[in-house]
Amino acid sequence: MTMDAEFYSRVAERFGGYLSDARSTDVFPDGRPDAVFDELATALGAPQARLLDVGCADGRSLLRISPAYGAVTGIDLSTSMLECAARYRAEAGLSHVTFELCDAARTGLPDGYADVVTSRRGPLIADEFERVLRPGGVVMYMGIGEQDARELKESFGRGQNFDSWNGRPLSEEIAQELSDAGFVVTRNQAFRFEEFYHSAGDLDTFLHQVPIVDNYDSAADKEAFDRYVAAVSVEQGVRLSRHWFIVQAQKPAAVEPSHS
Repeated sequence: MTMDAEFYSRVAERFGGYLSDARSTDVFPDGRPDAVFDELATALGAPQARLLDVGCADGRSLLRISPAYGAVTGIDLSTSMLECAARYRAEAGLSHVTFELCDAARTGLPDGYADVVTSRRGPLIADEFERVLRPGGVVMYMGIGEQDARELKESFGRGQNFDSWNGRPLSEEIAQELSDAGFVVTRNQAFRFEEFYHSAGDLDTFLHQVPIVDNYDSAADKEAFDRYVAAVSVEQGVRLSRHWFIVQAQKPAAVEPSHS
């Protein structure tokens, strides 16, 4: 099990899934990225279409869009998250959705199996995605941008993609990976938004539930946490600036042989 899988398993066991009960008020000037992702993925669906979701976690996001597809598979490396996913699937009564413990780099699926591959803040294995997609199939990826929670990470001196804000935009790196694997990139959309946590305690809870700051510990990180809260607290709450992106790409359709 990877360290990421271990983290998400701990979250699932402690909180009952990949969810947050931290109270916040969110402002989305560029649109809510999860809602945009849902809309785009749903539009690609069809009664006979097959969807593969990589890094499905507790499956709730996948279950929202699964009615648009004829067959849906979610894969993850966390057994605890998959147990949560199976429970949510049973509650939703969506029998055409399956969840499997599987490595995204070695899915074992046949060539050309899926019509659509999605990954929300999960792994991007461009060559494997290209292999399992049919010609003309689409990959949709939601990632965390280089400016995400930058002030928080600077306060802590560490964090997810720390110091990446000084380099090439992460969305461009993802788009390049997909292009190098033979895809045609059709969308690269950034989302900047603000989360205002109702209290310092709400932000503390949130940081235990997400991998923004690696190995976050309320006691050990108290000085950095207090410094951040003091710097960003406003009337709306404790501000956390977010930066996500969506990249969409298509595998070229098969070329019909010439009969000339």
